[in-house]
Amino acid sequence: MGDSYEDYLLSQVVTNEWEYHEICKWLPYKPETIDDIAKDMVANGYRHDRPVILYEGKILDGRHRYEAALKAHVDPIFVDLQGSRADAINYVTSENVNRRHLNNPEKEFFYVQRADALGVRKHGDRSKEISNDTSSAPTASGHADALGVSKPTIARWEKDRKEIVADPELSKLAATPEGFKKAKEVLKQRRKATKEEAARISKLKSLGESSEAEADNVKRKLDKLRDEGIDVDAVKSQGEKEKARDDYRKSRLPIEELAYKVAKYLIDTKDYRFVAALAIAAYPDEGELEHHYDTIVGKGN
Repeated sequence: MGDSYEDYLLSQVVTNEWEYHEICKWLPYKPETIDDIAKDMVANGYRHDRPVILYEGKILDGRHRYEAALKAHVDPIFVDLQGSRADAINYVTSENVNRRHLNNPEKEFFYVQRADALGVRKHGDRSKEISNDTSSAPTASGHADALGVSKPTIARWEKDRKEIVADPELSKLAATPEGFKKAKEVLKQRRKATKEEAARISKLKSLGESSEAEADNVKRKLDKLRDEGIDVDAVKSQGEKEKARDDYRKSRLPIEELAYKVAKYLIDTKDYRFVAALAIAAYPDEGELEHHYDTIVGKGN
């Protein structure tokens, strides 16, 4: 009876009477967890030690608990948070970012919203203040400690945030977690290594692969390039290039016999139009034939 009653309750349509605060929406919404919480509430009632926190007349913290309570048809407990906007942000940070085990992309999106709201103060700089507050903005180290990440991680996130904020279109796109992910992809495309940088990165990676003694030093140099915003991971080492070329050649072996037949046909008939038609059919995109040729003969270095 208990299980069927639970199923009945959880199947009922519920109405959300409260709005969610903007700060609440900085955290990931995971509806798949609501049923689990609701089932526990049906069996054990609402936990008095986990109230739904309100701020400025909206739900600040406890969105999943609130929706679970609606599904379980139990009365949630509400508590108002008194304080500044900075206090509300710090409360949500403390209660959620580490406790809920957010992954790095989720933490980064939260950081961007937090940094936009609170600012990022350089060490020794007291000129940057939080809006509507007399306290100074947190330093990068302060943000790192609050979010449970390293200072280099915050430095990378801050570099991306500044570039996104500086671009009106990207800034608008990055307002949601999904849009922020797309904005990051745009930044990554913009930061492709120059030819000189790519050559340097390739040599560094090759050195790290060939010398165990240099591996840590190479990693530090590559991390520094990443911090500068260069897409290090898109550049292949010499070994990786050679492997890709070998793999490509192996994948093309079955057509070598056909290639010999085509060459023989060309020699015998001198029908260049037929060979050209074959090439166009095999490589319809502009530059594709040249790319495959360069790969096979080793000009793609």
